[in-house]
Amino acid sequence: MYFDKKLCMFNQTFENKDELFEAMFKKLHEAGVVKDDYLQGIEEREKDYPTGLMVGNTGFAIPHTDSNKVNYSQICFASLKKSVYFANMVDKNDIIKVELVFMLAMSKPHEQVETLQNLVELFQDEEAIEELKKCQSEDAFIEILNKRNIK
Repeated sequence: MYFDKKLCMFNQTFENKDELFEAMFKKLHEAGVVKDDYLQGIEEREKDYPTGLMVGNTGFAIPHTDSNKVNYSQICFASLKKSVYFANMVDKNDIIKVELVFMLAMSKPHEQVETLQNLVELFQDEEAIEELKKCQSEDAFIEILNKRNIK
């Protein structure tokens, strides 16, 4: 289960995506999930391959980097009180106001593809997204995902 460390941050405010990345990296790093060079990997990858995605009326981001920067697989989640701007993964020139962030730390390359597919499916579930936006606890977060078979 990629959420077993309950690496969640709810209703957070960040001035920009660099601050967001730093906070999420810190949470992952303190849990021993990622290596020291993970943050640099996220920042570099985001420049070339942005991870913003608009589904319905909600902006998502799925930042991730190479598996060699990860000790073991986990996902860190953040809901944002104030949107942070990300470039669209389909068109770098399109800027998306992101409200929900799933930072992937996958230790095996194949896990990334499967996880991305599961998350995109989740993003299309409007009821689940509304629940995630309102979510205030790690247990409630895990319950929302478990109801939808997201592990």
